[in-house]
Amino acid sequence: MSDAKSDAKRHAQLVQVGTAMRRMLLSVENARLHAARTQHLHPTDFACLGLLARSPAPLSPKDIILQLDLSSGSVTALLDRLESAGYITRMANPEDRRSLLVVLDKVAAAEPMKSYQKIEQSYRDATAGFSTEELAMISEFLERMARLADGMSGGPTSTTN
Repeated sequence: MSDAKSDAKRHAQLVQVGTAMRRMLLSVENARLHAARTQHLHPTDFACLGLLARSPAPLSPKDIILQLDLSSGSVTALLDRLESAGYITRMANPEDRRSLLVVLDKVAAAEPMKSYQKIEQSYRDATAGFSTEELAMISEFLERMARLADGMSGGPTSTTN
């Protein structure tokens, strides 16, 4: 009988985890969409600005393609929009003159970045009560789930958070 109770309890916990994960994914996406709309940006433009802000160095268009899981044509249009708005500049790559790097203009992008940073800070605040070990466990769980999703979708998921 205790095995049946244990199995039932585990099943209930797994259902709770799955429900929480679905709710979290939807809520994260809705928060990003809302922040992008508030800034009068396309969600992909907003994601690209966040990616550039998090990066310690300028990114190549190829880096952006890989991180945002976009086609080269989509990234060209994206960068054209962001450059036209004054949020980015494209410069020659000093290590390879045949390629370009994308540089975020932190002054021009300050307003959209406030919204992006507010979202990121709220996520950091949500983890404040977890120990290092608990964070490692959460990270491992999320990585496992991402690998499972990659296997079902035929490729790696993008890392736009």
